[in-house]
Amino acid sequence: MNLISIEDNKNNIIVKHKDLVLKARYRLSELGIKIMAVLISMIKVSDEDFKQYALNIDDFKELIESDSKNTYKYTHRVIQELLSKTLKIKDEQFSWVTYGKYVEGENTIILEVNRHLKPYLLRIQRDFIKYNIANILSLKSEYVIRLYELFKSKFTEYKHYNLNATSYTFELKISWLRKHFEIPKSYRYNDIKRNVINKAQKQFLKKTDIKFVYKEQKIGRKVDRLIITIRENAQNSNSHLNSLQSFISYLRANYVNKDIAETKDKYTEEKILLSVSECGELYNKYTTEKFNSKRALEIWKSLYKLAKENKLF
Repeated sequence: MNLISIEDNKNNIIVKHKDLVLKARYRLSELGIKIMAVLISMIKVSDEDFKQYALNIDDFKELIESDSKNTYKYTHRVIQELLSKTLKIKDEQFSWVTYGKYVEGENTIILEVNRHLKPYLLRIQRDFIKYNIANILSLKSEYVIRLYELFKSKFTEYKHYNLNATSYTFELKISWLRKHFEIPKSYRYNDIKRNVINKAQKQFLKKTDIKFVYKEQKIGRKVDRLIITIRENAQNSNSHLNSLQSFISYLRANYVNKDIAETKDKYTEEKILLSVSECGELYNKYTTEKFNSKRALEIWKSLYKLAKENKLF
């Protein structure tokens, strides 16, 4: 089985069948969802089969801006969760991955995606959701991430048939949310409102490409459903400075073979004119030499720091 590394992924795009969003029932931690998101972004929809996917833990922690120190505990918890947590779609039940291994010397985990996910991730011709992974990597809470996917899917489908639409309104039943997100029975509605809906509303506005408002509808004294109105969040959404991953995606989209910055190699003192290749790799325009993944990550970080200090653009 071919091995695909995280640095081989340059487009940072998630593509999945909408049934994996609208009909799936599961509960994963925030960390588990983000690991699966990175894996899915490494899969090409045109692939005939899944491959083995290798994630360097340091690279992954950088993507999600994690400061966790215990790598062994961190990685084994992820592998165990993805192997043991059940995903339910229609009448099927299966785990997210079927194989996991931690390569200690390389600080890397290798995962194999469950073959039962093929209809939802491979050869998708229609009814799919597509978004940039940067929209979810900085979100906090597994429920907030899943709510983003749900709202994004509904808004995208609506805009497909209404190209000039700037908003979309729909009903979200609280019972549906409880069932598909597998929210514990101990959560009352006020808990859901505070820890899921309101938290998502604040985070979407600051960190993603959509935003929303809502109204409660009651049956008697009980809130039965929410009337959600979604809008594009062009002004504040997914700024290229929101996270390192957003910044990298921005440069890869806008600076292909263009000058980013001129500097000196800290090891050789040679001049470097930084640019991004069509494959998304950092390279020196003076020599056309590409940087390896470790050196490229150092440069990405340095550029990101300069950009946040208004010293780059």
